[in-house]
Amino acid sequence: MTHTRRPARVPLLALPLAMPGALVLTALLSLSSIAAARQPEPTPDPLRGPSVPEYKTRTLVHHSMMQGFSPVEGRPESAALELLELDEATAARARAAVDARSLELAMMLVDEIDTVREITDQMASGDTKAARETLAALWDRFEPGRPRSPLLNDLGEILTPEQMAEMHRLLDEYWDAWIRGTGLIDPAARQSTQDRLAFELFQAEVREAYDASLRRYREALDAIFTAIEPTTEQREQIRSIVIEHIRQTRLSPTIAQRREAMTKIYRLLDDDRRERLFDYMVRFVVREG
Repeated sequence: MTHTRRPARVPLLALPLAMPGALVLTALLSLSSIAAARQPEPTPDPLRGPSVPEYKTRTLVHHSMMQGFSPVEGRPESAALELLELDEATAARARAAVDARSLELAMMLVDEIDTVREITDQMASGDTKAARETLAALWDRFEPGRPRSPLLNDLGEILTPEQMAEMHRLLDEYWDAWIRGTGLIDPAARQSTQDRLAFELFQAEVREAYDASLRRYREALDAIFTAIEPTTEQREQIRSIVIEHIRQTRLSPTIAQRREAMTKIYRLLDDDRRERLFDYMVRFVVREG
């Protein structure tokens, strides 16, 4: 009986020893392909969500457990700049534009020093409604049309079109979330709500500009009034001298200009109050020196 001879089975681990080098490499590659093909597909994670490009995860919108929507500090345009991928030179120019606005606001308060005095008097008398109306009129003069995002004009001359598109996306998303965070239900009230929030932003900018420019003059006036106890007429005259001094020196007085203002104040006082003013100035020089 004739038997068909079957090829001898070579153990898998013995392949490198039983086959020529080229055949060993071919066999190993084939086995690797088969193993890879037989591996099960990874199970998708339903909680992971779709992959999102990094630029689309940038956002100014944040919420807290206690307060809900959390507004950014300062202007939203400035906060959005921090999220953009800007080279060093562009970032420096953008920051300079933000700083220039702060200086412009401070100088506006100097130029509108009489309006600042009016708002201060209205607040002191408790007429907050009139103070808001006066400030709103000041805003109209400073920025006609009361723009929502006033820094965009200057930034448009610095950023690329792609960067500006991302800036607009960030700001639109932020304002939409801020408006909805107020509890707005009526879509017809959306514009009025945005206008109110934009006015609140302008108010905050004015307070910051005031603190950086005029507050020290107000504190100096209060200290002088406390020291010399002027009459109502003298108080108003001193205040007018200081306001004129601010208007002329634009926050950068020389020593001679300071001396001139103090001399005017000194001369309008009676002898008793002149002596008090002199004592106050001596104490001030000693304390500051």
